[in-house]
Amino acid sequence: MTTIDHFFVFGIAIVFPIASFISFRRLLARIAKGEKFKRSEIYTSTALSLWGIFAATIALWMFSDRSWADLGLNLQLDGAFFFAALLTVAGVVALYFQRRHVMSADRETQKGYLDQLGTMDVFLPRTGNELGRFYGVSLSAGIVEEVVWRGFLIWYLSFYMPVWAAAIVSSIGFGLAHAYQGFRNVPQVTLVGGVFALLFVISGSVWLPMILHAAVDMFQGRLAYDVVNLTNGDQAPPNDAPAAASA
Repeated sequence: MTTIDHFFVFGIAIVFPIASFISFRRLLARIAKGEKFKRSEIYTSTALSLWGIFAATIALWMFSDRSWADLGLNLQLDGAFFFAALLTVAGVVALYFQRRHVMSADRETQKGYLDQLGTMDVFLPRTGNELGRFYGVSLSAGIVEEVVWRGFLIWYLSFYMPVWAAAIVSSIGFGLAHAYQGFRNVPQVTLVGGVFALLFVISGSVWLPMILHAAVDMFQGRLAYDVVNLTNGDQAPPNDAPAAASA
């Protein structure tokens, strides 16, 4: 443990979430004024930010000459791992049936799903091109955020508390870091983060949480894309069209 580690935690747990919150609120203000924006540009900037954090994390680990296992990048194929793998598969199957449920519902229910997304509605894809780029961001988030929030942060917190407590604290921090999506979504994101942390603690690595994390984001993007096209009569707005943000 070094001073750099403390500064790094401050950056990813405090500075970056606050910067994301301010940036997203400014975007919403621009949209409210009727300004055009391109989701593809948001996806690109988001992915670059994520991979920048990933590069910094890996550089810190290499500079400190630490074991990759401490970061959760090991892979031990034992009973615990396969149990966690079954839980991961169950999570992906649950996402599949959730999508089927929403897609088979009536239009009012589908519109209600979009309303539940709140301000995140503006971030989700509307066109096929945006959907492909969103998948890229989802994969990036699955890899980077699991290495940081599960791998690094649980390792860091475990110096001060038991691993199970570190998993809980990291999940709460994960939820608060996504407050830019709307404070009403924080409890749900915290719970999802807790599932990722559980998979990490059981398997001892970030690989399974990465898979489920990316799947959650991809399914959310695909579901929003499908519902928007259905509720709009298969007429998606152009890539750079202004979008109305929900309050």
